[in-house]
Order: sequence, then structure tokens, then C-alpha cells
Amino acid sequence: MKRILIIIAALSAFYLVGCKKVDVNGDFESQGVGSYVTLLTQGKNTIDYSNLAGSKVDITVKEYGAPVDSIRVYVSKGLATTNKTVWRRVKSFAYSGDTKLEVSATEIATALGIPPTGLVPGETYTLYNEVKSKDGQLHDITNMNSSMYGNPNYNAKMTWEATVICPYTGGMTGSFRVVVDEWVDWSPGDIVQVVAGAGPNELNLNQVWPNPIYGVATGPLTVSINPATGSATVAAGQNFANYTCCGYTTNTGPGVSTGFVFSCTGDIRLRIRLTAPPYGDQGFFNLVLKKL
Repeated sequence: MKRILIIIAALSAFYLVGCKKVDVNGDFESQGVGSYVTLLTQGKNTIDYSNLAGSKVDITVKEYGAPVDSIRVYVSKGLATTNKTVWRRVKSFAYSGDTKLEVSATEIATALGIPPTGLVPGETYTLYNEVKSKDGQLHDITNMNSSMYGNPNYNAKMTWEATVICPYTGGMTGSFRVVVDEWVDWSPGDIVQVVAGAGPNELNLNQVWPNPIYGVATGPLTVSINPATGSATVAAGQNFANYTCCGYTTNTGPGVSTGFVFSCTGDIRLRIRLTAPPYGDQGFFNLVLKKL
């Protein structure tokens, strides 16, 4: 919820001050022509722990900006971070038009210095694209404006994920600790409640968003789970909250938001696109909860 307040304040500042670019990490466009890659096709993003030798993840990307020479892929355990000291190099790809980036479970484990069996069921491993342009510049999330990461207008794909799957066997209602809430209804460490959805293999998160301090639930926020893999989807068009504090409602945004719900680790990890009429598409927000 607080995120939209920041956006509103930023818009006000824009109109008051004029077209001054405010930069967090150092947008490459402010330093001349640079490069990043955009997503063409989202391939497989899960690693089957029962078939580590045969599991691969992939995306297909296309250059944007200055011509791209190559793409070097790094990995770290957990959610994306701009701390490059924890990144480990996986492999490099020559850029050749629409380019498929494919990484195996074995390659991820090798980069991290562990055996494939050391990959943790329920854990997400973040992959980072470092783009080298033909003029020798290097661009990754550490020197790009952070507002580009989840903004659908850019479609930038500088990070992607490989998640080790485990079956969904239920038992995922009750009290959870907030690990990440990019919508900022809650702070890390806060305790929230997750309730059962209307159907089998469904959860309802409308006691998580909205925080009752800010508004009221207007309907369910339904998460549907594939029991074989723990993969989760959040359908578009769910009007689940009225933020009475601030005068707007909130819906799940266009397309299907995705994530995972893992019974084996007690984790809910979702990346949900939100709209906030009358302020429009807000982009994607990570929500990570840990069962107590």
C-alpha cells in the first residue's frame, strides 16, 4: 500500500520540479547509450529435485539499446540482490538475435560450489544477466535504475529464477512471518494470517493484503496451487481490497501472476501484479511468507 503513496509523491515532485531524472543505482541511459535484454519467452523456471541430472531452466531474450555482444549469467541463492560479492559465474552466451539462455541444475550447483544434491527443495536461486555491448560496456542490475526491474513498460529481463520444487501437500494455513512485502502493507517480521481458499489446493491472502490499518478486504485474493510441483498462480481481475485510508481499490493486474507454495519448507513466494484504480498499473510486487 505504501508503495503507491511513494509513487503519488514522486509524480507531484515531477510536476513541481520538472523533468529531472532521479536515479537510485545509476540508470545507464543517464550515462549514454547502454544495453539491456528484454524477455521474449519465459521457459522452464523450476528444478525437479527428483531429476537433478536432467533439470534445466531457460529464457529467451532480445537486446535493447546498444548492440549486444554477449551475456554472462551469474547465480546466487535466494532473492535478487545488488551485492555482487555473492554472485557466482555460471556461463556465458554469445548474443545472436533472439537468444536462448539455458542453465542446468548441475551448472548452478557447480557455480555455487556444491553438489547438485546440495540444492535445497523449496529454495529459489536467482540468475543475473550481465550484458556486454559491442562497445565494451557492461550492464546489470547494479548499474541500472531499480524502477526498471518490475515495470511492465520496460520488460527488462536482467534477473530470472530457478526454484527447486517439491509437492504441495496442504497444511499451509495459519500464522506466517513476513519475509518480503514489496507492496509494503507489512514489515519483515510481522505476523499475518493465511486462510483456506474456496476450492481444493487454494489459499486466500486477503488477510495479508490489505493490512486492516489501511483498508478492508472486498473479496478473496485467491492463490491456486499445482499439488505436483507447488507452482502457484494468481488470476487477474480479483478486486480484493479497498484502501479506505487513501481512496483507491486494488485488483490483481493483467495476465497471470505466479510463484510457489511449498509444504515441505512452509514457504509462500509470489510475484503479484497489481492495479490500483484510479492510479493504474503498479507493476509486480514480491510477497514472501514463512510458516510459523
